[in-house]
Formats: sequence, C-alpha cells, structure tokens
Amino acid sequence: MKIGEAESWLKNELRTVYEEQEAANISSMVMEHVTGCDLTQRLLKKEEPLVVSQLHHLTEIHHRLLQHEPVQYAIGEAWFYGMKLTIDQNVLIPRPETEELVDWVVMDVKSSWSDVFSGQTGKSDKSTELRILDVGTGSGCIALALKKAMPGAEVWGCDISDDALNLARRNGSELDIRIDFLAVDFLDAAQRTQLPMYNIIVSNPPYIPQGQRAYMHNNVVHHEPHAALFVPDEDPLVFYRALAEFGASGLEKQGSIYMEINEEFGERVLQLLQENGYNCELRKDLQGKDRMIRASIGRRTMISFSL
Repeated sequence: MKIGEAESWLKNELRTVYEEQEAANISSMVMEHVTGCDLTQRLLKKEEPLVVSQLHHLTEIHHRLLQHEPVQYAIGEAWFYGMKLTIDQNVLIPRPETEELVDWVVMDVKSSWSDVFSGQTGKSDKSTELRILDVGTGSGCIALALKKAMPGAEVWGCDISDDALNLARRNGSELDIRIDFLAVDFLDAAQRTQLPMYNIIVSNPPYIPQGQRAYMHNNVVHHEPHAALFVPDEDPLVFYRALAEFGASGLEKQGSIYMEINEEFGERVLQLLQENGYNCELRKDLQGKDRMIRASIGRRTMISFSL
C-alpha cells in the first residue's frame, strides 16, 4: 500500500467512529508517526509504498483507534509546549489548557523581572533561588516545560504513581532536561514533609467528582488513569486543600501556587484558598471557562532566574 493510499484508507475507516475533520486530523497524526514524514513530505512521497513494518504498525494503530482508544495512546506520544513526549495509559494526555497554565507561570516571572534581565544572556547568580514543584506530575509535561522555558530554575515533580514517575523520567532523559522526580502521596501530610521549600508550586490535580463519570466520553473514562482524574463526590476539593496546607509551610515568602481547576468549582476553590490566607486570581482559558487560579502569599511572586 502506498503512503497516499494508506492515509486515505485510514481516514475512511475512522469516519465510522469520528467526525470528518477529527478523522482527518487523527489520520494525519498517525501517518506522520508511522512514516516519520510531515504533511508536505508525505505529499511528495505519496506514491512510495509503506514497508512491511510500517504497514504492520499502521494496522495495529488502526485496530486500537476503532476501539475508541485516544490517538495519543495508540501512537504512544503527544506534543506539549513544543516537546514531543512519550505517553501511555499510566498518565493523562497533556491538554492545551494545561499549556495555558504553564504560560501563566512563565509570563509572570518574565514580566516581574524584564528590566533586571533585559539583554542578559548569562546565568544570574541568583537563578538558583527559583525553586518550582509540579504536584501530580504524570508524564512530567508541566515540570519539563517549565524547566525548558526557564533553564536557570530548579524544578521538582512529584507523583504517587511509580509508573507515571518512570515515564516522566524517561521523557526527561529523552529531552535531555533534568528534573528531580519524587515519589510522594501528596494527600499524606507526613510524606509532604520530605519536600523542600519552593517559590512556585504548580499542579493539575484530579478534580472530577466520581459522579460525573457517567457524563464523560468513553475514550477518557475507559483509557485515562482514574487516579489522575477523579476525586470523591463528598470532597471534590481534597487536592486544593492539600495544596493550600502545604503552601502555608512549603512556600517561600511571596510565593505562589498555580492550579488548574474544574470549571464548575472556581468560586469554591477561591473561597477555600482565601480562607487560608491567600490572595487569589481566577483566570479563564481560551474557551472562556474558569480553568486556572493563582494563589499568592503576600504580593505577586517576584523571583529571579536565567531565561
């Protein structure tokens, strides 16, 4: 089968389970993965045949996609903040709104110190003062993106899942980005004591109540890790409470916590944080949904680092 024929065949097959545009987008992602060629290259090589190993791989992915498995799991990779990450069903698929959370952190630090670092290319003597923790790191996407954007920062990632941590370490190795990944059950206050002090804490924690499972797409419920998605119906803010408690002792003076939230709980999370003494800002994502909160001790974080 030729490359052009294979892409057309896959797109037609996927139309049985996906909308037209989504089928086309998924087919393009799969063919780029299988052939190693982007769209332009595939158009130039459309008459070239797939080799046997490529055809077998395409057939395997096709079967998984027809079972409603997300394409990122089927091909074992996902893009986040300009990085290609290896992923599997032990971690969540990185999403665009989480990139917005990373952008918020990076822009805050840049804007705070634009004059100090104007025209500076070397590493500041104070750059090691920027210490960042990513809670519930999963694939490591947030921690790796922040370290890539801010190489002078010291960055940690923690997770309860050994499988997730192993994958995060693999991504760090493949991208040549050094992160300290730690096994921590963040809901266990005793385990949190092993963590040092930080200037910035970032987290995309579990925030979907168990009762909402019935209303979610099957490709999420049946394939993505439940421990990274769901929280008890009776205590949906459990991770935000833990973040607030840790921040009280684990944040340096004038530090901040950046959190992704369930759009339905924006006001409740704000109230919880404000009751614990934080100054907060609720921000919408590009879809207009309440999606992110910055909770600061004192004024907004002002930290030096080397961009």
